[in-house]
Amino acid sequence: MSRARWRDLLEAVPALLFPDRCGACEALCEGPFCSPCSETLLPVPAGCPLCGEPGDEALLPALRPRRCARCRKDPPSYARAQAAFLHGGALAEAIHRLKYEGREELARPLGTLFAGCEPPRADVVAPIPLHATRLRERGYDQAALLAREAGRRFGLPVRFLLVRVRPTRQQVGLDRTRREENVRASFRALRFAAGLRVCLVDDVLTTGATAAEAGRALLAAGAIRIEVRTLARAA
Repeated sequence: MSRARWRDLLEAVPALLFPDRCGACEALCEGPFCSPCSETLLPVPAGCPLCGEPGDEALLPALRPRRCARCRKDPPSYARAQAAFLHGGALAEAIHRLKYEGREELARPLGTLFAGCEPPRADVVAPIPLHATRLRERGYDQAALLAREAGRRFGLPVRFLLVRVRPTRQQVGLDRTRREENVRASFRALRFAAGLRVCLVDDVLTTGATAAEAGRALLAAGAIRIEVRTLARAA
């Protein structure tokens, strides 16, 4: 039996021993969320085809595929960013538990939500990594866990192509300008990124500043296309 098959079997053991529970409220259920919590999941409305920012509902449907004003003025490094759902409700609770409460086992059920995204035009999936200091504090990298699940969903291999070369402040509470300043020059891409189409994976996309900076590092290393997939998109 192959090593990969053994790994899959070992990962299945907890699911056999312990019943599935909702990622937000812990109710017994099948899938990442129970029925009441699932009702809080909101698909991302149509919007900018680059950054994925939801569009103004007052616009005519024919205008919705247009790039937003920000992307027309200053296009991001990635060709497309897409999230499965809006950030809020049960999904926001489950992501918080995954990131800050040591619930790394939630990555696998949450990873099924990537089915709500279109498959990327990519050769590999790569996580947007934590800095080594934060990784030691947390004990695991939630983006790496989600990248593995996204890779399974999209049928793509996972490659660790980026290194976070300096620690940054938490992005929560910062405006767009400060977010961009906070992550500037914070990533270095490895040389074997050259020639690859890369899909970056993370938990939440807010302004896209972190993903754009990671994409710039990959393009500088010779990657030829960057896309982004996340579980959630800030409204």
